[in-house]
Amino acid sequence: MAKGFADLLARVQEGWSEEAWAVYHATSADLQAERLAREELGAQLLQARKASQLSQPQLSRATGVQQAEISRIERGLSNPTAATINRLAAALGQKVVLQSVR
Repeated sequence: MAKGFADLLARVQEGWSEEAWAVYHATSADLQAERLAREELGAQLLQARKASQLSQPQLSRATGVQQAEISRIERGLSNPTAATINRLAAALGQKVVLQSVR
């Protein structure tokens, strides 16, 4: 199946204009950056939770955030709201800080 999809995609892309390719590459870069940001957030949450010696279920009880959602965030698979991030950070004695990426 994967080969079939790859072949179909390649055939479709053959007809793409230069503008279509530019949009594709820009979108791909944006999606990659978003994925990396989610993974970094998850790693930071995991580190803070372990430093606080809390299990996911304990953190869930302290915040009201479902344990499954905490797991997804830690694995970089979720796109949590600012409210969720703030609740988790507060329960871990942390604060959310924006950091320059330059």
